[in-house]
Amino acid sequence: MIDELDFRKSWSFFPTGVSVLAVKNQNDIIQGMTASSVMSISLNPPIIMVSVGVERSIIKNLKTSEFISVSLLSKNQADIANYFSRPHNPDNNFFYNKENCFYIKECLGYFLCKKNDFIKIGDHIVYFLEVEKFEFQDIEPLVWYKGNFENSL
Repeated sequence: MIDELDFRKSWSFFPTGVSVLAVKNQNDIIQGMTASSVMSISLNPPIIMVSVGVERSIIKNLKTSEFISVSLLSKNQADIANYFSRPHNPDNNFFYNKENCFYIKECLGYFLCKKNDFIKIGDHIVYFLEVEKFEFQDIEPLVWYKGNFENSL
């Protein structure tokens, strides 16, 4: 049997970018969570996937939200990653929010998406998100490696 902590530690040796997955609730308040399990799945149509633990509070709003954003964090945003990695009250102060477009301010880039599909796998739900809009800047990303932000200030 594979030890869960050892399995988790083995993945810490794989550097990954850090993002914030966000949805609006029925009161137009944005709820976010830090996500490192994000990847491109398809170019045509453009689809990305994100994995979310079934115990995360954002799951309720993911089920009902039409639009979902994924903000890729820049190297100076470790504090934002830490904030959204813990339970918190929704906080729109971190987000640029205009019409249906919402994403973390001053991030490296964002994808604004619609849900395409999802599947429950083990203790996570994997969402497949069709990209409707995206923007990027040529700045350094925030990288998670061996349990730390490698390039944050």
